[in-house]
Amino acid sequence: MRRICFLRFGIVLVASLFVLMPAPLLYAGHDTSFRADLNFSYNFNEKYRAVSYVFIQADDEMSNYDYTEWGIGLQYQTPVAWLSVLAYYQQGYSKDEDRHWALEQKPSINLNLSKTFFNFKVFNQIRYEYRITPDWNDARIKNTLNISLPDLLLQPYVGWELFYENRDKAVMLNRIKAGINKNIGAHVSVGPYFRMDFSNVNSRWEWTRQLVGLQMTINY
Repeated sequence: MRRICFLRFGIVLVASLFVLMPAPLLYAGHDTSFRADLNFSYNFNEKYRAVSYVFIQADDEMSNYDYTEWGIGLQYQTPVAWLSVLAYYQQGYSKDEDRHWALEQKPSINLNLSKTFFNFKVFNQIRYEYRITPDWNDARIKNTLNISLPDLLLQPYVGWELFYENRDKAVMLNRIKAGINKNIGAHVSVGPYFRMDFSNVNSRWEWTRQLVGLQMTINY
């Protein structure tokens, strides 16, 4: 019964995102990518937690390994159970047509909100980050919403990511994500996911990427 409710919710969420997009959606040609993620976290105590990740991505129909990223941060659990604060630093490396790698640095501050409603875990992260590239520097706001059923053997989830670019004064990217996680022992989980990217191109929304991913998470 809960799986049926979750499926219905996911359909409603995806449909709502299409309705809320402020520009026409074009089903243009899109790239297919593959991404592999490794996430790690360590609890020092009830208040402080270290988090880190690394991923690699292959674009151009999964044929060209052209992006990798890593990040590390420290999370503080506030006295309010549903609110935590995360200080983060990330570095991304993208390969251009001349096979040169360009560095982007992204220090950020994040507000994490988490609450469980009727077995559904709702997580929302508001990130304010400063992007430092070889050509320009500017701020970006990213909002990540994730809804999951963590009590099942196979844990399904759906998510939505929104990116507001200060240099464009507009929302430039929406991502819709769905996946499944499976716990392997007390500290490790793995699972596949699928993501669709919709980019703001000349004030019109285009489906620019579909991505298949595989992630592993280690928690201590």
